[in-house]
Amino acid sequence: MARYTEAYSDFVRRLNEVEALRRIASEKQRKEPVDLMHEINALCRGSVVLLSSHVEAYVKDVGELALESLYAKKVSRKNIKSQFFYHISKDYLDELKNASEPAKIAEKVFLFLQEDAIYWNHSGPWTQAIQTDRFNRGFSNPAFKKIKTYFNRFGYSCYRGDLAAKLKADFNPITNMIDHLVDTRNKIAHGDPMASKTPIEIRDMISMIKRFCEVTDTVFATWWKSNFCGIR
Repeated sequence: MARYTEAYSDFVRRLNEVEALRRIASEKQRKEPVDLMHEINALCRGSVVLLSSHVEAYVKDVGELALESLYAKKVSRKNIKSQFFYHISKDYLDELKNASEPAKIAEKVFLFLQEDAIYWNHSGPWTQAIQTDRFNRGFSNPAFKKIKTYFNRFGYSCYRGDLAAKLKADFNPITNMIDHLVDTRNKIAHGDPMASKTPIEIRDMISMIKRFCEVTDTVFATWWKSNFCGIR
């Protein structure tokens, strides 16, 4: 069995482009810290945006691995939590909840039954692949609370505790760094000219966030195997 999921391996490979930007910024800072200040700042801001997007992509990718494994390995549905089914059909269910006219409600019920009824059963294996893009809808800007809420879609309610047990004294600094990354990224996206980091700060950020994703990969894959099937 591999130590990490393919989702984590892809994440590590994608970190290379963040490191490439950071390294170029660092070289420019050593040579001409004043004259090249704007270029250095642009490279560091780009590093923050890329790093945040890669964390978001990792979380979605590991979730997709889990979703795909249910159908591929014909896992039984008997232990699946109720909220998992909700997120499979969230788009239809929310439209149904907001409808008021009887005819429109009926139309949405028929559409829901036609498209998603095959998923809604607490027994037997999955007979159709889950649409991962629909299940993942709504997850973005991967602050720690949002990541924890995302994993709860799968029924993984002990994620925070498992992560804390692994990270120990590093838990608060690392999860705070995740939130700080997303906050900085959002400020950059909204045009805040003061939102940036130095090459050294980017280096430390990469290290801590890589550790976060590494341990997240370990605890989620372990939990998924103990309850459903292996994804490593």
